[in-house]
Amino acid sequence: MEVRFFQINGVWDAECEEVGLAGYGNEDLNIVRRNVFDAIKFTLEAEGVNIPIEFTEKIIEIDPREL
Repeated sequence: MEVRFFQINGVWDAECEEVGLAGYGNEDLNIVRRNVFDAIKFTLEAEGVNIPIEFTEKIIEIDPREL
């Protein structure tokens, strides 16, 4: 499962195809990573998905001047 972390104006969020926007906007990427992975696991478990989940990460920084 690919999780894309992106930063806009110093705040990190994340998204993935399986659950959409899974962001927990924070300036600390490590806090966002921990919260996002926990939320994705919880969401999939709640939906009855009981297989091991392997994450891949893509980290993107967006320059607000390019928006």
